[in-house]
Amino acid sequence: MLRKYAKTWIILGLRTIGALPGSWRVKHDNVSPELAKLLYPKVLELASKGKGPAGIARQLSAVYQLSISPGTVRHWMVGDRNPLGGKVRNLLRQEPSPALSYVIGANIGDGCTLTDNWIVKLEVTDRDFAEAFNDNMARLFDRSKPNKILVKRFKVQRLPMYVVRYSCKQLVKLLRLPLKKLLEIAFKFPREFLRGFFDAEGYVGVGIGPGFHLSVGAENTDKSLLLRVKQLLDELGIASRFVRKRNAGTIMVVRGECFVMRKTMHSVIIGKVADVKTFADKIGFTIHRKNQKLQDALSVITTCSPRARPARWKKLYSKEGGEWVREVN
Repeated sequence: MLRKYAKTWIILGLRTIGALPGSWRVKHDNVSPELAKLLYPKVLELASKGKGPAGIARQLSAVYQLSISPGTVRHWMVGDRNPLGGKVRNLLRQEPSPALSYVIGANIGDGCTLTDNWIVKLEVTDRDFAEAFNDNMARLFDRSKPNKILVKRFKVQRLPMYVVRYSCKQLVKLLRLPLKKLLEIAFKFPREFLRGFFDAEGYVGVGIGPGFHLSVGAENTDKSLLLRVKQLLDELGIASRFVRKRNAGTIMVVRGECFVMRKTMHSVIIGKVADVKTFADKIGFTIHRKNQKLQDALSVITTCSPRARPARWKKLYSKEGGEWVREVN
């Protein structure tokens, strides 16, 4: 086996390091052009077949008798690094912009900042949300093409997760600014900030009882953040109210999965139909399922009498796991 791959190293003009498998250390910062020509196409080929970074790293390490990390493979897969054409540098545009306001809003909600590796990551179940976040991140770096979106699938019956990752020390530091300073930047473009935040934390509430009730809200454990969101909505002419939604220890069902709330959850709720319409016109959702639910509910209110609204809604939606899910036509 070693003799077989020793020929490969001779052909490539590489000098072997040691005699045991795994003696080649491959890092994205210092891959020789000869080795990159061999490995990079294989990474893209295996990625196109649905393999993840860890699986690709294991396969390449076994086949080519080297040690390549899943992190390096991931960089190559998403496009943060291109070993054949040098590094793809993430030069952040730090001045306020619509893209930065959206990213701040989304990151405060569902984003995950990994400070150890200076990576900003969004991991969500809605692909359109991941695409919107990815496109705005690309605008921040003046990139002609956004990074590739990775898909994390599970053996158990769960929805796949769509993962967007960018490596940028400057952006991580910016997103970790104190809330007051961060919101001062984000509020320069209030609608984009609110759209990112409501994409991450927002919901459309429909209640059927004696009548038909529609609301739009956003939940978060940070009371001060939601009070600032309420203030911003007021400035845009959208009335809302602040409520304590769920106490710590409450069991919450999201898309059929149960979670125990570790912290008390607060909510900003837009309850009047006129204000909900203003929200839909000025802000709205990037996520298709949320936006469609909002537009469907507004249509029911506009076209049906109060008595007919519950029946009309039940023709469009059915309740599954505590949530209204649209019927497939």
